[in-house]
Amino acid sequence: MNADRLGERGQVAVYAVVLFPLLTLVLALVLAVGSLEVLRTRLRAQIDMAALTATQALDLPALVAGGPPSLVESQADALAREYLARNLAATSDLLAASPAQIAAGAEIAITNGPGTDPITGAPIDAPTVSIRVAVPARIPLLGFVGLLPVVTLMMTGSAAART
Repeated sequence: MNADRLGERGQVAVYAVVLFPLLTLVLALVLAVGSLEVLRTRLRAQIDMAALTATQALDLPALVAGGPPSLVESQADALAREYLARNLAATSDLLAASPAQIAAGAEIAITNGPGTDPITGAPIDAPTVSIRVAVPARIPLLGFVGLLPVVTLMMTGSAAART
């Protein structure tokens, strides 16, 4: 029986040498995907908060005069970009561009009447601010598994003004 096992010596070492790097790569990929999902969740909340803040740009004189609620488009756009840059600053260590650059490149749609949201395609019945933004994110663990370490996430968010 000992003679039969002589040919099997060192097989565990070969498996360990072959499988350890593979398992390490799988672990790195799992951690990278997990950190990417955490970043997506944060970004989605930040974009929604920027859109919600922009809905504060109500046309108050028209509202006081008894008119329907509407947004002042220039103010809503400026508020959305300002708060988007401020919110993105919280995750600036993971971004491949500055928060100001990302906010400046964002597509912002302000819709005052009922219809369809031009960014999300959802039906709307109140003044709405919608934001679509491309966020280049740095995920270092992706480089470890042979993928590009910078990923561009396309994110959307919207908020409606309710009075």
